[in-house]
Amino acid sequence: MKKAYPIPSDTATSQARAADPGNSAWVSANAGSGKTHVLAQRVIRLLLRGTDPSKILCLTYTRAAAANMSNRVFSTLSEWTTLGDADLAAKVEALEGRRPDLETMRRARRLFAEALETPGGLKIQTIHAFCESVLHQFPLEANIPAHFEMLDGQMEASLFAAARREMISGTAAGDRDLAEAFAAILDRGGEAGLDALLGEIVRKRDGLRNFIDAVGRDGTRFQALFDEFHFHPGQTAEGIAASVWPLPGFLPDYFAGFAHAAEATDARSVLNNILPYARQAFAEGDPIRRLQLLARAFLKTDGDAYDPAKAFKKALVDRLPDLAERYLSAANAVVETTDRLALFRMLEGTRAALTIADWLIARYEMLKRSRGFLDFNDLITRTVNLLARPDAGPWVQYKLDQGIDHILLDEAQDTSPDQWEVVKRLAEEFFAGFGARDRVHRTVFAVGDEKQSIYSFQGAAPDSFADSRLLFAGRVRDAEASFADLKLTWSFRSTDDVLTAVDRVFADASVRRGISHDPDPLRHQAIRTDAPGYVEVWPSVGADVVDEPDDWTQAIDHAHAPAVRVAATIAGWIGSGEIVEGRGKRLRPGDVLVLVRKRDRFVHALTRALKRRDIPVAGADRLSLPGHIAVKDLIALGHLLIQPQDDLSLAAVL
Repeated sequence: MKKAYPIPSDTATSQARAADPGNSAWVSANAGSGKTHVLAQRVIRLLLRGTDPSKILCLTYTRAAAANMSNRVFSTLSEWTTLGDADLAAKVEALEGRRPDLETMRRARRLFAEALETPGGLKIQTIHAFCESVLHQFPLEANIPAHFEMLDGQMEASLFAAARREMISGTAAGDRDLAEAFAAILDRGGEAGLDALLGEIVRKRDGLRNFIDAVGRDGTRFQALFDEFHFHPGQTAEGIAASVWPLPGFLPDYFAGFAHAAEATDARSVLNNILPYARQAFAEGDPIRRLQLLARAFLKTDGDAYDPAKAFKKALVDRLPDLAERYLSAANAVVETTDRLALFRMLEGTRAALTIADWLIARYEMLKRSRGFLDFNDLITRTVNLLARPDAGPWVQYKLDQGIDHILLDEAQDTSPDQWEVVKRLAEEFFAGFGARDRVHRTVFAVGDEKQSIYSFQGAAPDSFADSRLLFAGRVRDAEASFADLKLTWSFRSTDDVLTAVDRVFADASVRRGISHDPDPLRHQAIRTDAPGYVEVWPSVGADVVDEPDDWTQAIDHAHAPAVRVAATIAGWIGSGEIVEGRGKRLRPGDVLVLVRKRDRFVHALTRALKRRDIPVAGADRLSLPGHIAVKDLIALGHLLIQPQDDLSLAAVL
């Protein structure tokens, strides 16, 4: 049985204020501080106050979080239906902070049935599911097919493959810009680079679409990018390279004298490093090739200029007193021109990539529309566009406004700017004289923690959590309603040792900026103050290069692999009879949890290392069937049986 710990009074007060349906609230909650509990309590208190379940909208980021929240609410409500009067009264009093009257008791018993039976029901869903329901209600206003279907991963890949095939064939069908873009990308990165680029375009198409719309819709082939760095239209790489010539400080006559003086004084550094390439440069007619030769002559391999005091011997400087000044002038010109040319080529590569992205995304969108599909990104963007339409948007908001009185947002730190825009549009009229329906109490509630944001690759913007707090706080207070800005810092989950270690890691402001925009130091507090904890920090462990062992059955890096070290440490704990602090029992394999950033080769190496030491291990049971070597062998064997002349499959099996 778990030990019950007293809840600090400030935490209990903050949780009660956050769950109070009488005010809007913005809650910044540390990990394990009970934020989902608070959200569930707020929903239940709204229902107890008589709010129709269909008027409550709970939004979260993942289906798992939505299911967890729904389970918590319905578990509590179902429990209330079977409790005796005294027990139910105690539960409601603990929630509301006051003794319930008879009507409240009756209502508490009916809530479970009402939440299940109300048309529309209690809406606890992901923001994508909510947007899908909105678009199904207003397909004409959103300019989408009335019976659109959601695009699954397999169909999405199929559509992109079709778009890619059409794009490649389009390069040979007279699309000059696209053909030039393909040639540029292949020249820079080869086929592997092109494949990597196409993959990135697919993953980041929404951001690219917005960027292309911003800089590439004026018919100038992304000239705005070049304008930003002061490249004028029509400028070429050859023209930029030619701008260094004649070389400042080293006109042909001076260079001839410099070469003669270096030979006369036997200046070996100049004769070996500068003159061979400089002579070629002065004889070269191609501007780009000449600039490359000048860079090899006048600059070190790291791209910096030589130190004249070290590069030129005294006898040479005596003959040419202004040599150091002239050399630095020439070297700086070469550096500046080389950097300028590199920037120009980077922009050319960017233009080529954007040209390909523009075509591929546009074709994908057309194929998707023609088949009546929407993907998850479309759900958000189409809903934002629908709510923002000057003609239909206000009417749609009015209709939605009739069905929503309270918006609750969970895991708000993972909400993207477009998703925030949906929430802002929905609540736009909440506090304008309390909306279209006078004397109806409306609230907005959000809970999150920017330190826990993990979906930036999907567009999450943790700083939007703080920005939206300021926006809604202003709206609520302008309407003379109550707004609570709260922090939950006490952890019900972790021990004091672990939380103290976390705070120490992020005590440095420069480190803290990576996870939080809050200038104040992190403050995590443990409710389980007497619970044991221990933090041991190892030096960074890398994959060392070791000699190949004589025993061919051993892994090449077996001696120093991180997996072996971890396995040896765990084996040492178990073998020495390590006592689990706070339990008084010997450590067992099931007491150890190894967390990894991703399931890569390290996981398999660690599993093997543990099993070699007879330590049972579980959890590494996820595999990609098509990628497993045994499955590949079976597929190759099947190919061979179907076609006995398939020598490649035979070789793969063998």
